[in-house]
Amino acid sequence: MMNNKSSGRAGFSWVLRMALRDGKASGRRLILFMASIVLGIMAVVAIQSFSANLKENINMQSKALMGADYLIDSNQLPSDRVLAIIDSLGGASGMEVNFASMAAFPKANATKLIRVRGISGNFPIYGQLETEPVSASQTYAEEGRALVDATAMLQYGLQQGDSIKIGTKMFSIAGALKSAPGSTAISSSIAPPVVIPFRYVAETGLLQQGSRIEYN
Repeated sequence: MMNNKSSGRAGFSWVLRMALRDGKASGRRLILFMASIVLGIMAVVAIQSFSANLKENINMQSKALMGADYLIDSNQLPSDRVLAIIDSLGGASGMEVNFASMAAFPKANATKLIRVRGISGNFPIYGQLETEPVSASQTYAEEGRALVDATAMLQYGLQQGDSIKIGTKMFSIAGALKSAPGSTAISSSIAPPVVIPFRYVAETGLLQQGSRIEYN
């Protein structure tokens, strides 16, 4: 009579022989199955690593991407009380109004959807407006001119000194806007940004009841 120990060994040997036989018969499928598991684990680890690095880089560059330490946005012009509270926080500050509008380029006899950004104060506090020529990032505000997205200028063959009409007001182009805090490649491809001095936004006649306007 076989005891339980001998019976258990025989059963394990049989299972092992069957596994080896099936492995030999289905070797390629077994290798493919194991490779799929390994690749899946590698993909999960790579995605998690990329996500962690992306979050770290965003945290490190958040001020430059936004252009400030913090951003307060509203669809209405801030009241005097709100402005007083902001001023009480101390430090440099700036204001921006942005909205979508059609713009006309008389030289090219063309129109295009743009994102108007009316800026005042010290914006951007972090980072900078990258322009061509470089001096245009400073002179546009002093001279009451416009900075037009570099891609749009190339598309319509525009140069410094040409004109852009926004609403009812004509602006001379101070230079090409290469990049600016708060603008993304996706949004710029749909409605390229055009920066003008905040004090001239009202003269465009576009700040009307029902207009979709954002104040920052």
